[in-house]
Amino acid sequence: MNNRVEVFRGLFNYKYFTYKLRDSEHVPGVWKNTFLLILLSGLVFGISAYFGIGSEYLSKKLTSISREEYEMQKLLFMAGQTILGIVFGAIMIFLPALFFWTLSDVDLKKLLTVQFFVLPIFLFEKIIGIPLALSLGLTQVSSPFALGTIAQYITGNDFVIYFLASISIFKVWAIFIEYKYLKILTGKNPKIVLLMVIGINLIIWLFAALVSFIQFDKIL
Repeated sequence: MNNRVEVFRGLFNYKYFTYKLRDSEHVPGVWKNTFLLILLSGLVFGISAYFGIGSEYLSKKLTSISREEYEMQKLLFMAGQTILGIVFGAIMIFLPALFFWTLSDVDLKKLLTVQFFVLPIFLFEKIIGIPLALSLGLTQVSSPFALGTIAQYITGNDFVIYFLASISIFKVWAIFIEYKYLKILTGKNPKIVLLMVIGINLIIWLFAALVSFIQFDKIL
């Protein structure tokens, strides 16, 4: 599993790769794939920022600042989003892998490899959000693939809305992939594995909602 093709094959052909990964004595290319996927994450976030996704607060400043200052802030926003993408990629690869590693005797490199199959799902969701935002004006909170839209009809609590907006069919897909791999790799009771997977993802969703909630307050 030392190239990008293996990463995507492992995402869609998990029934074969779960056993291949379990029976492998060595997992080559782990750090190379980690580096490349983290860079890819930064690139996706940077492209999203280039199209102005998430920069609505800048539009509000358009009439109150000079054109030069506006362009500079756009550039800084794009750079900040690229860095955020790099951090996001690193967290989504290392945090779950380290969490699962502390609760099992599976080699860390194998757990990192599992996250190689998960991160592209999140990046695909990010990419899908670009045309939705440009053509329909839909933000992440209003994504048709997440629970944020429903949440806006049942509650006025911004934190709850952001939390439910973090739960999408892509996140469910990621949980499914993690569960399938970890069930074979760890050999633990499936219920325990499912609890582990949901637990770490729930923590990530709560943290993401908190960050979005804080940013929302600053914009207001």
